[in-house]
Amino acid sequence: MRVDNTRTSGPIRTRRGLALLIASGAGLASLLLGAVPAQANDTTKQVEANGQSVTFATGDSSRGVSGNVTFVVNADGNWSITGSGKNSHLLVRTFHWTCDLSWDAASVSHSTGKKAVPGKKTRTISSAAYDPNIQADFADIVARGRADCDIVIG
Repeated sequence: MRVDNTRTSGPIRTRRGLALLIASGAGLASLLLGAVPAQANDTTKQVEANGQSVTFATGDSSRGVSGNVTFVVNADGNWSITGSGKNSHLLVRTFHWTCDLSWDAASVSHSTGKKAVPGKKTRTISSAAYDPNIQADFADIVARGRADCDIVIG
């Protein structure tokens, strides 16, 4: 026979135990998710001498795949992303680059297609297109634009 000095009934103890278990699980989940925060990469910004394009460059790594990327935006609204991915694992990994460009209260996000990179190999990927928002606000992008480019696995 179990000695119980809590002066509570069995169903109440069960609900309290369940509530404690849920709270502990939620706390542990937030700790685990918070352990790997999304961080902005150090990105260099270079405006070309003629003022017609801005180049953002950075590097990133995720889950054993690392590389460098350049994100170029032009005054005519065209943009391009060129990045590499080096797989440090033995198995094939699929990756792509995503670049978020922000200025003032506006922002756009562009990415490359996905590319498979075999184990212990490096692959290059690129993408380019036109964005009317970049063309319309190019002067603001030159003055106050920031880019955050991340390598995404999967």
